[in-house]
Amino acid sequence: MLVARSARIGVTFGVLAIVLGPATAIQAAAHCSTVTGNYDERPVTGPGCLSPVGLCIEATYRGGVTGKAEGSATSIVATADTPATTVQLFTSDSTLTGKIAGRSGTLTIKNAGAFASGGDGSIVDLQTITGGTGELTGATGALRAQGTFSFPDGGHSRYSGTVCVN
Repeated sequence: MLVARSARIGVTFGVLAIVLGPATAIQAAAHCSTVTGNYDERPVTGPGCLSPVGLCIEATYRGGVTGKAEGSATSIVATADTPATTVQLFTSDSTLTGKIAGRSGTLTIKNAGAFASGGDGSIVDLQTITGGTGELTGATGALRAQGTFSFPDGGHSRYSGTVCVN
């Protein structure tokens, strides 16, 4: 009975090694950096802004991620609570050309967040990294940002997160 139990345990560990082995190799191949910093952003309008809701952004990032970003809002949505809170939801597509952990390239980012059009213009933004070019090809990760933003003045936010590159 002890031999049969030992054989089952050995088979279980062998199966786990086969299943988990490739994932561990993939994770080991990715270099992930924890990053923090801040950025200033300003709204951009006019004929060069191709946003379906008429709002584009330019930003300068400093800290663990450095470089210039530009983005285009893809949606701005009021909620049932917007009349009481002035908070609206947004999504946008952006690119950030710069450096992370000594690697240069352009990140492709999908943003989703919420902002208050009243008060101090509080904003929170989840910036999901969906790819990259140059030395940032295949990048993944996310930045979480919070700060202020108002139209037409722009704003300032702090970010933290993780960027992984193969």
